[in-house]
Amino acid sequence: MQLEDYISKERLKIYTDVLKLKPEEALGGYNWNKALSAAMQPLMHCLEVTLRNAIDFAIRNNPPPGAAGQWRTDAYWIYDLPRYMGDKTYTRQGKRFKTDRQGKPRTFPDGRPMYHFTAWEEDCVRRVSKRIKDAGKDLTPERVISGLDFGFWTNLLTAEYEEPRNLSLLWPHLTADVFPARPAGIRRHHIEDKFTRIRDLRNRLAHHEAVWKFQELGVNGKPDYGSPVYGLNASLQLLRRAWYDVLEALHWISPARHATFMSEGHHVRFETLATREGLQCYTERDNVTLTLNVRPSREARKLIRSLQQGKTIRITDRNRLLAIIGPDWNRIEN
Repeated sequence: MQLEDYISKERLKIYTDVLKLKPEEALGGYNWNKALSAAMQPLMHCLEVTLRNAIDFAIRNNPPPGAAGQWRTDAYWIYDLPRYMGDKTYTRQGKRFKTDRQGKPRTFPDGRPMYHFTAWEEDCVRRVSKRIKDAGKDLTPERVISGLDFGFWTNLLTAEYEEPRNLSLLWPHLTADVFPARPAGIRRHHIEDKFTRIRDLRNRLAHHEAVWKFQELGVNGKPDYGSPVYGLNASLQLLRRAWYDVLEALHWISPARHATFMSEGHHVRFETLATREGLQCYTERDNVTLTLNVRPSREARKLIRSLQQGKTIRITDRNRLLAIIGPDWNRIEN
């Protein structure tokens, strides 16, 4: 089998049809997309961990007053809140528990009820709990919280968890705690919309899709998957807009986490790759505009040899650190 046989024709075809690359550039574009996707992971990781920790901390340290007597707000809230939501959803419909022939709820030997219907959040917690126990680890709330995926946490931002009258749920009571740096006028539904977009982008990363590919919006305001946005410039503009959307969401939760992320330079690789020249590093290397001829420079030749050998180099100017360069950058020729 040839290399291209392991990649579907449709997956390569979008690079010529949508991104408008030449056929011989499609595989380079595919590799560029892999580098782009990898460069976005640190920000997605940072946002997901920050969001779940902010929600957990807010519930335990400023519990909704109406939750008292309804669901636990200590470390074990991760079990209790989903159960409370399931009771609200299904008890009213008379479908929550399995019953015997007399209509009485059936229970396990330890007294726990046998559920007939469970909330989606309950199922998420149970799957994670089982995975932890199957791995031979102690089951703790902290491990469950860290094991739940991004979709679980973004679901907590929906209207199902908003209760302004008795403050028995998360919002609006915890909005200022979880999103202290959000602009004035930003309400829960604005936050939900932003994190829905981010979740969709994260899912595309997780499924190894073309992260630069976007769709025109239909009359309902949602992406029309039959109408892709064509061309490199438009695709890059939308990709950078999505990136800044994620950065802004991180800042809303924690300006300190945002500042640390930027100061460590985690954004630089993506923002360099998400350009025409970033793509050209994989498709048209001769068209990269800036050229450094290393032949006259002994130190430059030493740098190239070191990179080819897989070494990481500190670059200094009179003992002043300018950069640290490793072999993981775009293209290195032998």
